Amino acid sequence: MLFLTESECIDLMNFLASDKTSHFYKLLPICFFGIFYGLRRSEILGLKWNAIDYVKKTLCIQHTVVRVKTTEAKDSTKTINSFRTLTLFPTAEQCLAMIKTEQDANRKFFGSSYYESNYIFTWEDGKPYGPDYISKLFCKATKAYGRPEITLHKLRHTCASLLINKG
Repeated sequence: MLFLTESECIDLMNFLASDKTSHFYKLLPICFFGIFYGLRRSEILGLKWNAIDYVKKTLCIQHTVVRVKTTEAKDSTKTINSFRTLTLFPTAEQCLAMIKTEQDANRKFFGSSYYESNYIFTWEDGKPYGPDYISKLFCKATKAYGRPEITLHKLRHTCASLLINKG
C-alpha cells in the first residue's frame, strides 16, 4: 500500500495550485476529494450538485462516471455499501464554492452552447470529464511533482491512512 503523509498531501496540493494557468490546476479539487473523503475516481467524477445539501451539511455518494468502451454515467455506485452520505466540512464547501463560481462564469461565457449536466467536475463548456483523461493528467502531474508512483486511487489509501493516524 502506497500513500502520502499529511505533509506530502499539503505539498502535492500546493504544487497543483501553484500555477492557475496549468492543466494540473483543475486536479486540485479532484485531489481534495480523493485525499479528504477517500472517494474513488468514478465517485469524484460522478458528483452532482444535487448531491450536496448545504443545509444539512452533507455530501451524498450515489452516482458514478466510468469508462468501459465509452464514458458512461451510472445512477449507482460500485457496490451497495458505496452508496453513502458524508459530512460536508467547511473546506469542502469552500472548494465547491470556487468550482460553482467558475462554472457560473463559464456558463455566461458559453451561453447557449454551455452543456447543462449538473456534474461538479466538468470542462469549461460544461461537459463532464472523461475518467481516462483525469487519470492520465494526474499521472503527468505526479510525475512532474516527483512522485510518479502516486496514482489517483492511492489518494483513497492516503485518506484511510490519515484517518487511522487521527485515531
